[in-house]
Amino acid sequence: MTMTRRPNATFIALLAAVLATPYAAARAADYPREFIYDTAAGTDEALVNVSLVNHRWPDCTTLESAIRDIFRIEGVTRKPDQDKALALWKWFRILVSSTGGGYAYEGPRGRERIVYDPHKILTVYGHHQCDGLSWAMAPLWRAAGYMAFDECTHGHTTAALRYRDADRHWRYHSFDPQGRFYYWDPKAERVATRTVPVMTAMVYRHVTAPQRLHSLRTSLRIGEAIERRWSNGACVVPSGRPGKPVHPKYYEFRYGRTDGIYAVAGQESQHFGPWPDPKVLRGQLAEGSANVNCTGSGKTLYGPAEAGKPAIFIFRLPPPYVAVEAHFKATLHKARDGDVCNVYLSRDGRPWQRVFEKTRTGPEGVRIDMGRKARTSGKPNAYTAYDIRIKVEMVAAGKPGDVGMSSPSIAVRRMLNKRTLPNLMPGENVFRVAADRIAPGWALRLRLSYRLKGKVAACEHVIGRFPYYFRIDAPGVKLRTIGNYDQDFGNEAVRMLRYRMELVPTRGAKLTRSLPAEKADAAFAKACPHPADMTKRRTPKVLEADPMQTSGFFPQSRAVLKDTDRMNALIRQLNSSGDSSYKAWAAAQELGAYPESVDHLCNRLGNANIDLTLFLCKALAQIGDRRAVEPLLARWAEVPKGAPGTRYIPDALAAIGDRRVVPALVRPLKRVRFDFRFHVARALGILGGPEAAAALRDLAANDPFPAVRAEAKAALEKLKGRSK
Repeated sequence: MTMTRRPNATFIALLAAVLATPYAAARAADYPREFIYDTAAGTDEALVNVSLVNHRWPDCTTLESAIRDIFRIEGVTRKPDQDKALALWKWFRILVSSTGGGYAYEGPRGRERIVYDPHKILTVYGHHQCDGLSWAMAPLWRAAGYMAFDECTHGHTTAALRYRDADRHWRYHSFDPQGRFYYWDPKAERVATRTVPVMTAMVYRHVTAPQRLHSLRTSLRIGEAIERRWSNGACVVPSGRPGKPVHPKYYEFRYGRTDGIYAVAGQESQHFGPWPDPKVLRGQLAEGSANVNCTGSGKTLYGPAEAGKPAIFIFRLPPPYVAVEAHFKATLHKARDGDVCNVYLSRDGRPWQRVFEKTRTGPEGVRIDMGRKARTSGKPNAYTAYDIRIKVEMVAAGKPGDVGMSSPSIAVRRMLNKRTLPNLMPGENVFRVAADRIAPGWALRLRLSYRLKGKVAACEHVIGRFPYYFRIDAPGVKLRTIGNYDQDFGNEAVRMLRYRMELVPTRGAKLTRSLPAEKADAAFAKACPHPADMTKRRTPKVLEADPMQTSGFFPQSRAVLKDTDRMNALIRQLNSSGDSSYKAWAAAQELGAYPESVDHLCNRLGNANIDLTLFLCKALAQIGDRRAVEPLLARWAEVPKGAPGTRYIPDALAAIGDRRVVPALVRPLKRVRFDFRFHVARALGILGGPEAAAALRDLAANDPFPAVRAEAKAALEKLKGRSK
């Protein structure tokens, strides 16, 4: 079988299409950023972005804050990369339960979707399947500026973290968060890879993390109270797809269950109600409210400002945790049939759904369930939502005061991973309360309770300025030696129970004094390693013989073989096996040692799926034949589609060495994610030329991802060395 060669005109046409958009014009857009967090502050927020952090525990507000604190706490910020990777390994094992579990699902009933957000997996759920755990661990490493992927077969997924070893070579290294071990090369004394070469019978998968990530950003409205507990009153989103049987039964949720995968579950309770001062009521309303009278008339606090026009009252209870139960209560009033008074719900920015229509005249007390029971009965609900908004719409047919609402309140109970809250440790614990800003005339009241040596203790702080510091000492206690943190956490002689935050007027309040900032900040700058030992190693079947096998770039071998019978057998295996079959993957990879198979590999590339494409790129990079340029460029035209396979097309083109492909590689840089840009940067450093150098200079200066900037700088140095 021979490949039908495209005429050279096809190659020229491909390059012409690329050159139609000069690189200078493409530079108008920014490179896509990773890990974009919502930092918008609503007009209803009186205390913006408040946080409570213990210097002995990672601040898990974002992936970046968590990994930064992990490095600082373990004292590895300026140590070699392997020390940093092992620090992440230790804390990931502490913060997340690796007992397994079904996938986490969120969304309206019938439209639930798997949770891919790594920060939700870390801070909201705290457990997952092997792939979900790797989806959380790899992005934490990327948040530190390194490359990382989840590496998966059809049956198991682990995390592959890339960093520089003591011999100055960059490698990927394999960690198994569900298996609770990492691979180890005892001869080289470094973390090893799951397979050698990497991605043998497995793929470094497509990037599952959304670019816009969840965070623990918390703001308070006047009249709102938030309590976070290290216990859970059955306020849990069960593991697995809703409505489907759970297998095995070990993962099945029962009310009150706190063992197994549910041992991580804590709870947040939100309550929101009107402040008694009418001057404050308008400020409690969210954007979109209109034609409102909040001074009250008669027995109502809220009503239309003008008759005949819709009055819109919007109350908002935003994230950070996932809602399980929600209720709205109020007394609604209308005087005549022509008056309108309806209640609506919106979850996570979705369209409004009516949850109550007032049909009777006179006052009427309503209590509307919008939690788990409402979902089960098919009613509009906030179950598994984050941003919850309640809209009350009123229209007065007569006088404005004839329709209105009084005593509204909203209660939401949410699930959280208590391990990512600010846990207590033996000895000194310095806490920092930070916020972006607080409304004039208001202070934060923080009440905190904990258990020390069997007794409950509590403290209260009324805070008017930020940052604010206080200390809790736990002398004379030690952490137990725990063999399995997955099922045993929070049972120490010193442990947190709950904390509550709410706003109070500064008038009449006695503000408490903060610890001196200089002394407190010093605590947040020092190392205080956790004593847990999470060392559990496994030696892989094959160890590295050449750094090219573990670099993550192609080619991974220099072998050249001539065995016609073996080659033909592999070609038959490749063509007779499905794209997702291990047999097809193995055949494609092995054919890289047989240069005469290039036409067959190129034929298969045209319609290969995203995974098989990866192994075909492996082989074509090893062969390095120019006949593969046109088929590779044709697939490259699909990007950003086709990952993970198309991610490695730049490697293969660089190995072939035809500089004419540089414009094609450069063209999509401003619309592809970091993993594509990373491989393009390396390829440009090999191919060289003025346009490659210009693109690399821009990547080195402006790419938002540190690993891409570093690779671009290294590529530029390579080009400089070549020109000397």
